[in-house]
Amino acid sequence: MTEKIIAAIKRGEVVILPLEHSYVYACDAFSFAAVNRLHQLRNDPPGIAAQVLIGKARTLSGLAQGLTAGVSKLAEEFWPGLLTFNLPQNQSLSWDLGDGGHLKNFAVRMPNQNQTLEVLNATGPLAIASATIAGESPVRTAANPHHLELLDIGELESGPLSTVVVQTGEKLLLSRVGAITLEDLRKVDSAIELAKE
Repeated sequence: MTEKIIAAIKRGEVVILPLEHSYVYACDAFSFAAVNRLHQLRNDPPGIAAQVLIGKARTLSGLAQGLTAGVSKLAEEFWPGLLTFNLPQNQSLSWDLGDGGHLKNFAVRMPNQNQTLEVLNATGPLAIASATIAGESPVRTAANPHHLELLDIGELESGPLSTVVVQTGEKLLLSRVGAITLEDLRKVDSAIELAKE
């Protein structure tokens, strides 16, 4: 089921993949043309960066710069799952997630979805965005008006958003509470703080 998806990504195409609670457009994070196409499909305004998915936590060390021990501990505890990190990116990376390369940080997580993890472990990091027009709600069933390769596993269960933790220097800040609470996070890293509004 995943072979066609993997082949399409390696050809530089955009595909549709399931996450825990929604379908997303996905492509090779290092293919400028594919990431550009992903944003075109969504009709994104300029400067919007795609999120990144990875299949193994150890991939973080190559993508991020100055990773803290706190991030590593949280990833070990909550990945795969609904925890997104916003991290300083490795400045030697040759990618553009849609922001023109201007942003110094990127959003990344490892999803708890077996078929998508299988794809990720064959392709490497993927740029993703909700499989909708920009501004619309995420979709739990896979519409495919552009006839892309699609990994369709039926209607997905509704569920919470991912929790978002931002690394700022040595500090970790909780910027969005989702599936994982501040209390959950502090059991692993007691120093984590709530981001100021």
